[in-house]
Amino acid sequence: MNMNEETKKLNELSNKYEKAKAIYLAEARRDMERKDGSSRQDALHDRFMQESKDEYNSAKVAFENQVKHVAKLLSDKNT
Repeated sequence: MNMNEETKKLNELSNKYEKAKAIYLAEARRDMERKDGSSRQDALHDRFMQESKDEYNSAKVAFENQVKHVAKLLSDKNT
């Protein structure tokens, strides 16, 4: 495995994670200030919030796994 490629992937996943986190947190803040809407609006909002949360969690797991992978590669390289 090429360390440069893995580091580049780590940076890309970090950016994706930070973007997903920012979107999710912004939506959570808006959710706290949101007034009740119709049943349809509430359902759409709940679905969007779940999708945002899922994207955030997915990006977080991918980033954390890549951090571990790069750390292992560095450890293996130094031993």
